[in-house]
Amino acid sequence: MRNLYTYDDFLFEFISHYQLDSIEIYADKLFKLIGVDIEFTKHFFDRVNDSRNGKPITVEELKDLFKRTYEQYKDKISTMQDQVEAVLFDMKSDINIPFVINIDKGELDLVTKTVMRKHDFKTYTKKLPVK
Repeated sequence: MRNLYTYDDFLFEFISHYQLDSIEIYADKLFKLIGVDIEFTKHFFDRVNDSRNGKPITVEELKDLFKRTYEQYKDKISTMQDQVEAVLFDMKSDINIPFVINIDKGELDLVTKTVMRKHDFKTYTKKLPVK
């Protein structure tokens, strides 16, 4: 059964748990090369389909964001310390992903706290603008 909703008279599909798992697997394969594991929280899943995003966030946008993040910030992310917080900001789509780095048995976990589409996202933590 497909979960569909409309936005400006266009039909969109909710991102399912299965689809979110496939995005996480995709991002894990990229970041595994630098010893980083990507983890999506329950709140990330809850917020990815939230109507407050305005235009719905798509699977393709998230995969593209993680690909460009890896290309642009792999060296920076791979050297982050435990409990460092930052926000990935996609300059192309206005998607923001606040995250925290956790060190688990010597491996870096990039744990996403939430996701939202918002141009003027305010934060006190460091923003990593993704071009």
